[in-house]
Amino acid sequence: MDQIGFGIIGGGMIGPYHAEAIGMIPEAKLIAVATSRKDTAQQFSEKTHAPHWYVDYRELLKREDIQVVNICTPPYLHEEMVLAAAAYGKHVLVEKPMAINLYQVDAMINACQKAGVELGVIYQYRFSSAAQKIKKAIAERHLGRLFLGDAYVKWFRSQQYYESTNWRGLWLKEGGGALINQSIHAIDLLQWFMGPVEWIDGMYQTVNHQIEAEDIAVANLRFMNGSMGVIEGSTAIYPGFPQKIELHGEKGSIIMEGDEIVFWKLQEPVEPETVHYSTKKLDTSSSPTAGFSPEYHRRQIQEFLDSLKENRHPLVDGWEGRKSLEIVRAIYLSSQTGKRIHFPVHEQEGWG
Repeated sequence: MDQIGFGIIGGGMIGPYHAEAIGMIPEAKLIAVATSRKDTAQQFSEKTHAPHWYVDYRELLKREDIQVVNICTPPYLHEEMVLAAAAYGKHVLVEKPMAINLYQVDAMINACQKAGVELGVIYQYRFSSAAQKIKKAIAERHLGRLFLGDAYVKWFRSQQYYESTNWRGLWLKEGGGALINQSIHAIDLLQWFMGPVEWIDGMYQTVNHQIEAEDIAVANLRFMNGSMGVIEGSTAIYPGFPQKIELHGEKGSIIMEGDEIVFWKLQEPVEPETVHYSTKKLDTSSSPTAGFSPEYHRRQIQEFLDSLKENRHPLVDGWEGRKSLEIVRAIYLSSQTGKRIHFPVHEQEGWG
């Protein structure tokens, strides 16, 4: 396959990481970038060495030398931009969360299917060496029957963090708060490890910020395999602690903290010796970019390109990306209604 042309829409915090990751892949070439302001579009183009820049993202979509579009804008813009990209025949990689509700997600999936283009969702931590090793251990039954899986994201974000944009912490723009933004990666990993969810009891509050949406939430889960789980997500916990996922089965336990395995004890002599830990431990407990590397984005974008070459769906396609958002939405709905939410989730019409 010849070099694939990429375009990036959105030049905020995450866009530059996509650009850096694309630059690390020999068969990928960044052709153009687009942001809503002329000065930031020019600066983004100069910083990333993209030959072209646009203020209107639709002009980027018109380019025939772009085959893949990376959407790195706030969540409320994702549906509109994915539908437009599909209409122009572009494959799409969209940042998490896919959208602000499941109605939008389903419209995105359907549009890409009808257009015959691939839709990928960025959940880059699935591509960490630690996560891959854990997934393999589960698949090979080294933990035996899983009976408990927990995800803890106890981070801190200042009031200034929320006030620095016009969309963070707003239901109709971000789709929520601590769960849908900061906690969704851990939620994605938890369901990837533990399997489909049967039901959720959840509740959320806003305790330490002046925002519409939640800054703390907890949930109890029952998975389809009969195991139990807990999710705790917050941006109100000072000073903030590393993300943690704990897995317990009849043959042992594994704990993942940040992007590293910090505990691995199995009855069988299987050790995670092949895990290549990062040189700097991932810790975004108090800063959105602390310890952040484009390497996992590179791995996921590479896999997306491989899927195009091999004429298959990417590992994290639209349906896979939908799963973690369904869990988040179920927690919101459970808290709002005071009821247990059974899967599949049927959203209240017009909510969010």
